Formats: sequence, structure tokens, C-alpha cells
Amino acid sequence: MEENNYNNKGNIIKDIIMALSLIIIGIGCFFTYNPSESPLEVGTDGMTFATYPLGVAVLLLCLSSIYLIISIKNYILIKNNNDQNINLLKNIFSNKDLYIKRIGSVILLIIYAYFLGKLNFLLTTAFFLFVAFYLYDRRDYLKMLIISSIGSACLYMLFVYFLKLQL
Repeated sequence: MEENNYNNKGNIIKDIIMALSLIIIGIGCFFTYNPSESPLEVGTDGMTFATYPLGVAVLLLCLSSIYLIISIKNYILIKNNNDQNINLLKNIFSNKDLYIKRIGSVILLIIYAYFLGKLNFLLTTAFFLFVAFYLYDRRDYLKMLIISSIGSACLYMLFVYFLKLQL
């Protein structure tokens, strides 16, 4: 029973930290990522390549706000049902590998977004997938290289041939 309560408390703290991180990322994306300085309204043409990231940022903000509200509600329920304190620092340090992977993923996505317009899509995406596999403890390098290459080629075909986007 004691261990189950600790796991629930730890999961709630992870959920609250993740929700706050997603809100910060969504706010940052909403105010900073506007590739062609396009206006914030959708316009008569619907979503375009320029306005799509802003729509995704708004959706991310809405969903992460709901996630935060539900996590805080669960935190209050667990806090009211148990008289034990929830040790935030202990939970963070016991799950530091998880947080390092999450922060690494965000940094990797920022690097990917930065180089996406400057380098070839296939190379950038293959590099992103390879590093993401490495970040999440996959160590079969040949298999990682093959999956990254095939995955980037499939994504290229999806965007260029099926969705008719110019990359």
C-alpha cells in the first residue's frame, strides 16, 4: 500500500512537471516560431505551411492546460487522502534519467527545427531519428541507421508526394 501511494505521488509530480513544460514549450512556439512572419489569423486559404505551426502551438497549449488541471486535481485528491508529504526533489532525483531524456528530446527537436530549413530534409530527418533512437537507449547502430534512413524517406514521400508540400 505504501509503495502504491508513493508511485501515485511520483506519477502525479511527473505529470505536473510535464504539463508545465509543455505549456512553456507551447507559449514559446506560439510567440517565436512564425517562419514567414505570417499573420496570426487563418485567412481564406485555410491552414498553410506558414500558419500550421501556430495552430499546433495553440492546440498544444489547450491540451497541456487540460493535462495540468487534471494533474493538479489528482494531486489534491492524493494529498487529501494521505497525510504523508510529497517530496518533490526526491521524486525528481529518483527519475532524473527520465527528465534528462525529455529535456534532450526538446533540445533535439529545437535543433531539428533549426536545421530543417538549412539542410536537406532527408539528411536532417535521418540524423534526428538516429539521435532520438540513441537518446532512448537503442544501441544497435546498424538497425538504427537503416530505420532512420527508411523512416526519413517515408516521411519525405508522405510530405512531397502525398500531401504535395514543398520541402
